[in-house]
Amino acid sequence: MTVYAIADDIAWVSREDLDSGDQPVAYVASLPHGPPIVLEGPACLVWLLLADGGSVEDIARGAAELAGLTTAEVIDDVEVLLSELVEVGVARTL
Repeated sequence: MTVYAIADDIAWVSREDLDSGDQPVAYVASLPHGPPIVLEGPACLVWLLLADGGSVEDIARGAAELAGLTTAEVIDDVEVLLSELVEVGVARTL
């Protein structure tokens, strides 16, 4: 089973003020020279779950729960996002 995690040389901060009506946002950058990436809404939720590490299924299950959806509704999008995050170097597989 492939497990995903945040890459070692990454700095990030998030704004998770869900009560104000704003979408959660994470600002992610590879150090020392990487351009920042902004992950908003559902992508931020996936990022926050990625901080704990896990398989596609684990992360999709958590994202679905937070979004009030089923795992089946989100798993394909979660898998695509995780692949993209690995491709740009801010996530890795273990």
